[in-house]
Amino acid sequence: MNDLPEARQADPRGDIRWRTSAIVLAALLAVCLAVAGLAWKRAHDRASAQERIALAHGLALHAADLRDAAPGTARNLGVAAVKIHSDGQTRAGLIDTLVWERGRELTPDASSEVALSGDGRLALTGDGDEVSVWDLTAWLDPKVILKSDRAAALKGHKEGVDAVALSFDGRTALTGDEGATFVWDLTDPAKPIRAATLASERNSGSVRALALSDDGRTAVIANDAGDVTVWNLTDRSRPARLSVTRAHASSIRSLGLSANGRTAVTVDNDDAVTVWDLADPSHPVKSADLPPPERSERSMVATAMSADGRIVLVGNGPRVEVWNLDDQSRPARTAAFEVPLGYMYDVALTPDGKTALLAGPSDFTILWDLSDLSRPTRLAALKGYAREIESVAFSADGGIALTAGPSGVSLWDLRNLAEVVADPEQAACHGHTSARLSKADWARYAGDADWSDYGGEVSGGLAVCFITSDPT
Repeated sequence: MNDLPEARQADPRGDIRWRTSAIVLAALLAVCLAVAGLAWKRAHDRASAQERIALAHGLALHAADLRDAAPGTARNLGVAAVKIHSDGQTRAGLIDTLVWERGRELTPDASSEVALSGDGRLALTGDGDEVSVWDLTAWLDPKVILKSDRAAALKGHKEGVDAVALSFDGRTALTGDEGATFVWDLTDPAKPIRAATLASERNSGSVRALALSDDGRTAVIANDAGDVTVWNLTDRSRPARLSVTRAHASSIRSLGLSANGRTAVTVDNDDAVTVWDLADPSHPVKSADLPPPERSERSMVATAMSADGRIVLVGNGPRVEVWNLDDQSRPARTAAFEVPLGYMYDVALTPDGKTALLAGPSDFTILWDLSDLSRPTRLAALKGYAREIESVAFSADGGIALTAGPSGVSLWDLRNLAEVVADPEQAACHGHTSARLSKADWARYAGDADWSDYGGEVSGGLAVCFITSDPT
């Protein structure tokens, strides 16, 4: 009867080995359970993260669709999207919504040409045989409810106006048609004076592009025949023609001029892009030819130049190229980027060359940041009232923009664009912390997602500015 106890006492190491094995097994089991739990948690977190991303992107898409019909709801959905998951897509969507709120219809009348003074206070819009002059002072003051009508109309053209230009100070304007170019004194915008007519050369064809130096003393005219004509407007009532140059073999489509009038760039219908030295305006000299962006099936090239003549932007449909002209004889391409436009109707560039506005056969124009010439970045899309954008213009600081087409002209106040782009969430919620989505809107646009997972619920809805990005 005492054999078993004696045996155990005789071999205590077996008991120790048994207990050790049990402990090891328990530890292994705990490790396995921990690993399994961690794997489950990671899988759950990944699934939860994917659900948040999908929800945020869905809300951003709904916001884009609602900008016209329900701007308040669009803003709230955009904020919710960024709060739930902030990435390039949701931030870009909210930025576009906030910028859209800063646009308004200047006129529903068609306009194929627009121009702005340097301070953005005077505008020209043209279509048909006359050009409208707009004093934008009241339009840019949010305290003014009743906006003023156009200040005056520039009349006298027998044919449709094909091009317009406005000096930096807004005191001199050019309007061109098939037969001639008129010089206008806009010292009093409400009482414009036609100061002179710049007669065209015989059989030279229609005016296609116009440009003025900042001081309004140098005018450059490009026409159907491929000619570039330089005029001295120091005495607006007695302009002096300085030169006529056969610049291209085909019609000139686009023209850019530096602020001092000493450098120009032209583009013709065959997509030839040429840089001109106008230091001696009586003898323009070709500095260089720029290879245009890759030709598309329906090619249409547009160009613009910075005030100092150092930066040239050349756009051909989906591809835009940036050129540096520090050495005019050896232009250097610093960047190329793609834009969602089939081809290019017009390009505007701020005088410092840091912001570009691109227009094509679409109901929106695209703002690009060129501060780093080697890495252009998209800022925002301006989707206004026009169904198609044919012409765009910038004020000197890029704070005011015009977009125009067959269905009207839109005016854009972009003076706080930098703050919006830097932190769209803060820009949207500043002063609007009570913004909320109703349960009905949440159910309509968020589907089965439970809004209680995202916090911020208040009486009457979900406070979008207080949504938590991590429901855990």
